[in-house]
This record gives sequence, C-alpha cells and structure tokens, in this order.
Amino acid sequence: MKLILASRSPRRKQLLSSLGYEFIVDPSASNEIFDKNLPLDEALEQVALDKAEEVAGRHPEDVVLAADTIVLIDGKILGKPEDTDAAIEMLKSLSDHMHKVKTGIAIIYKDYKQTKVVTSDVHFRKLSIEEIEQYAATGSPLDKAGGYGIQEVDFAKRVDGSFSNVIGLPLHITARMLQDIQNDPEVMF
Repeated sequence: MKLILASRSPRRKQLLSSLGYEFIVDPSASNEIFDKNLPLDEALEQVALDKAEEVAGRHPEDVVLAADTIVLIDGKILGKPEDTDAAIEMLKSLSDHMHKVKTGIAIIYKDYKQTKVVTSDVHFRKLSIEEIEQYAATGSPLDKAGGYGIQEVDFAKRVDGSFSNVIGLPLHITARMLQDIQNDPEVMF
C-alpha cells in the first residue's frame, strides 16, 4: 500500500515531504468546478474529494490525498490567474487588505473518506504598482490561487492561522488526518 498525492503542485509535494511520508505523485485530471448550490466550504471539500476519487480509481488499494486551495476577498473567489494582466489585477485587489485562504483536503482509502477545510486570514501590506508588475512579470503567479506564493514574496504583513495552508497544504490538519487513517490496522504506508 502506498500514499498517493493527487496534485501537481511542487509546494504540496514539498510540504507533504516535510511530514516524513514517502509517497507517489499522481496528479488529478479532475476539473476544479465549484458547485454554487453548496456552501463554499462544502463545495471546496467536494472539489478535493473529486480529485481524490479520480486518482483513487487508478490506485484502488492505496491511500489518496488531494487538496484544493482558493483565495477569497470580499466574497469573491480568486483562483489561478489566466495571464499576467489577471495576476496584476488580483494583486492590486489584495494590496492593503485582508483575505482568506481556504484549502479543502480529502483522504480516501477504499470506503474510507475524510474531508476538511482549513481557513487562514492573510493581511497584505500596501503594494506598489512597480512591485506588483515586477512579480507578475516573473510568471510565478500564474500557477497559484490568488496570484501569489507567500513563500516567494514579502507581501503579507500578518497571517492568522496556518502558514502552510497559505502555501497549499495545512500541515497540522493533514498530519492528523493521515494519523487517523493509520489507526486502521489494515493501513500501512
């Protein structure tokens, strides 16, 4: 039995490695479509669960971990920017404001399914247009929810909650969820 990380995010891979687990990366091809009829946290859990279920279909005897992260400001969801201009607009909207970073996590093993959502509040300092444009020009924002990687730039003046959640995988909750499933005598990875 193996642990499978259903994500192509190098940041999630690095974070999961820091917990000491050996695992295989098999990214999900599932569409990240939110069910607008569900409350936001439930919809986020469902996206993570859809990713985990899709990968579990290829690994029916393994434990699958999936996650999905969004940024939320003034009730608006910011996913990954489509291009540099979109990244610039996202960063302008985050400048000198507080926003929420939410990560839905799902773990599946056969009939066992567990989901959680972790929320962190991130307070950005006032950003100059020059630093926004300079960061956007690197291309780095394009694969990150909200258009930034907190570990790459000093835009945040404060984080309330899990810092690793803002990167893409809340370590404390993920470790607890993996420990919960390892309490099953059948599960060893």
